[in-house]
Amino acid sequence: MQPVNPKWKDAGLVLVCERCFKERIPEEDPDKAAEIGDFHLRDWLKQRLKDEGHWGKIRAISTSCMDVCARRHVTVCIDPKVAGEEAEVFVVDPVADREELYRTIVARLG
Repeated sequence: MQPVNPKWKDAGLVLVCERCFKERIPEEDPDKAAEIGDFHLRDWLKQRLKDEGHWGKIRAISTSCMDVCARRHVTVCIDPKVAGEEAEVFVVDPVADREELYRTIVARLG
C-alpha cells in the first residue's frame, strides 16, 4: 500500500448518487425522468467546475446509494476535507436546484 496526495485532499469531494439517476427516478417517476432527459448532474458539475477553474481541488464523483432517498430528487453529499468541518447532505432537483447547488459547493469547498 502506498499513500497518495490527490489535488482534492485539501478542499473536498462532491458525491452524487448514481442510483437516483439510473434507477430510482426512471422507475418511480417517468415524467420526472423525461424532464431530466439526458442531463446528468455529476457531468454538469464536473464541466462547470472545470470551466470556472475549480476542478482538481474539488472533485464531483458518482457514488452508489447513500440511503437518503427522496422522490424526484438526487442525493448529493458535499464532503470537505478540512479538519473540523462536517459533510452536508442534500436532496436536490437535478435541474431546478443545480445552480444553487453549484454555488453552495464553491462556497464550501472553493
